[in-house]
Amino acid sequence: MRIAMISTPFIRMPPIGYGGTELFCYELAEELETRGHAVTVFTTGDSITSCHKRALYHRPVWPPTAADELNHVAWAFSEIARSHFDVVHLNSPLGVTLSAFVSVPIVYTLHHHREESFSRIFASHPQISYVAISQRQLDLEVPLLRARVIHHGVSPGRYPPSLHDHGYLAHIGRYCEEKGTHLALDVARLARMPIHLGGRTHPQDRAFFEEQIAPRLDLPGVVDHGEVDHEQKVRLLSGARALVCPLLWEEPFGLVAVEAMLSGTPVIGFARGSFPEIIDEGVTGFLVPPDDLEALAHIARSPELARFDRARCASHARDRFTTSVMTTAYESVYRRAARGGSAARARVA
Repeated sequence: MRIAMISTPFIRMPPIGYGGTELFCYELAEELETRGHAVTVFTTGDSITSCHKRALYHRPVWPPTAADELNHVAWAFSEIARSHFDVVHLNSPLGVTLSAFVSVPIVYTLHHHREESFSRIFASHPQISYVAISQRQLDLEVPLLRARVIHHGVSPGRYPPSLHDHGYLAHIGRYCEEKGTHLALDVARLARMPIHLGGRTHPQDRAFFEEQIAPRLDLPGVVDHGEVDHEQKVRLLSGARALVCPLLWEEPFGLVAVEAMLSGTPVIGFARGSFPEIIDEGVTGFLVPPDDLEALAHIARSPELARFDRARCASHARDRFTTSVMTTAYESVYRRAARGGSAARARVA
């Protein structure tokens, strides 16, 4: 198939540090290309890919703005309209309305939590094939006529299993309230365990960082590595006794949790968002009722976690969350969308 993949203009493919959507686009596009599809990615000029690459912005634009995103997506659709594709895979909500200006079938992956302004737009475009990244995300979204759930996957070879930990907790990702960065530090304190952080603070979260996170960074046993690249992230995950994720929001997926599980590292956190469906209790992690920090700390320091079967965790994650599993599911969505688009064009003709 001839597939157009529209990523974002904010982060290159593959991302060096932060970048969940861009990592998803990279993993999926590369596997599709390996399987013989002709994939064109609309991304940043500094992206590295084996696919055909098109870029409006030679370098990522940061911080993200709606104006830059709209400019990027509008340009991508103008290029698509002059080309020949069987399907377009869109990863920007701002592009949903613009998709009406091309005759190519559209598959759109929802990467974010529900926002009413976007949900109204989704509902007004029932011709699009929507993909939610968790059942919980889909349940919270406006009813969509064409929708299914496909969990994210990554290349397992990039996450070698670690059979032994180094006795510390880890928390990796964006430093902000909804990710529970401050609570992860509190869990480590309550469990009397060291904790290693890897991530950064976005501009909108700066005030929260200064008030709630910065003071905790001076506590004993806290090591802040700042934003980490892939190799640093793998080292942190491989050596951690557990990845701590005390979420304060309905996380649509949580790709770092999958990265941890593939490394053999269990995830401990609150039973919120996608976690109850992607974490298998006792096999790839442990969940507690939301906001129960004492319960999380109890798990963190428990003998059960210290003797956790990391090999079983890594093996189980490889059965569920690989690029191959994800790509096979998306191929099915693409074929169905392409058939529907061909039928619609035939009726018009």
